[in-house]
Amino acid sequence: MQDWRRDLRGDLIRLVWLSVLAGFSLLALNRLPWSGTPGDLLSALAFVLAAMTLLSHALRRILLPRVQLGELALCAQREPLSAAIVFAAVLMFKACLLFAFVLLFIMPGHAAGLPAGLPANAYRNLPLVLSEQRALWPDHPAPSVLAAQIEQETCPALGSRQCWSEHAELKTAREHGVGLGQVTRTARFDTLADLKRQHGKLLAGWSWSRPYDARLQARALLLQDKRCYQPLSGVANAEERLAMALNCYNAGPGMLAISRSRCAAQTGCDPGRWFGHVERAEGPSRRAGYGQRSFYAISREYVSNIMLKRRPRYHFLDAPGSA
Repeated sequence: MQDWRRDLRGDLIRLVWLSVLAGFSLLALNRLPWSGTPGDLLSALAFVLAAMTLLSHALRRILLPRVQLGELALCAQREPLSAAIVFAAVLMFKACLLFAFVLLFIMPGHAAGLPAGLPANAYRNLPLVLSEQRALWPDHPAPSVLAAQIEQETCPALGSRQCWSEHAELKTAREHGVGLGQVTRTARFDTLADLKRQHGKLLAGWSWSRPYDARLQARALLLQDKRCYQPLSGVANAEERLAMALNCYNAGPGMLAISRSRCAAQTGCDPGRWFGHVERAEGPSRRAGYGQRSFYAISREYVSNIMLKRRPRYHFLDAPGSA
């Protein structure tokens, strides 16, 4: 009985110290001025790691109730080989438990039920994007297009660290783009500032000094896409309308209007259809303006890459009840 009381007292003392350490970690992470990942996310990570440590300790005590690490450590100092082996084995056992919990927590898609084969960061950010889509645009005609758009904006390659990352960033002398939707500022315009003027409450706390909030990035992307999609009229169907909305997002609503107008003036060109019609009409300059590519080519490739090349990877999102 005395042994059990002593064991329990030692366990309680260790648990109290672990709880105090976890509490201080949560407070510190919430108050430190992190420029990247928000403090609340870091706090959640600290809480999960602390919980894993506590749980692994509890399981070790349940599965190996008679093994006392303190006594084994003292025995190991007196050089009995068996005590040293048992001491090392118990430490390895605890490390394996903790590692198993970490793997369970970070395993891609285990919580979201997402299929294999997506970019690694999509398993973290796609559920968040879908949550924002359900809140801001519940009748979105094809969430697969939204996911493919984020891939287009952030993925130089599917295995890239930037792919689907809220930290994806493009910074040149001409422009600075950040995040899932590559919100951009140049010498001529500032998309983030424009969005804040229109949707201040929805985007509160988002700024160029703190631009890496994935939820606010997804929210901004949805607000921009919806602003492009809803005013469109005289369009053949939802697919064509989505394609035009993507062109609006990339080239601007004014340039889309110019392309549709020039299409309408051409024989055989239907301004209500993007593919094979408006996409072939004149619009942005055909002169090389970004590297070796013209703004015209970029604005057309943007739509086709999303709708035709990248979208099939996310078609599962369009199934009833999936979004």
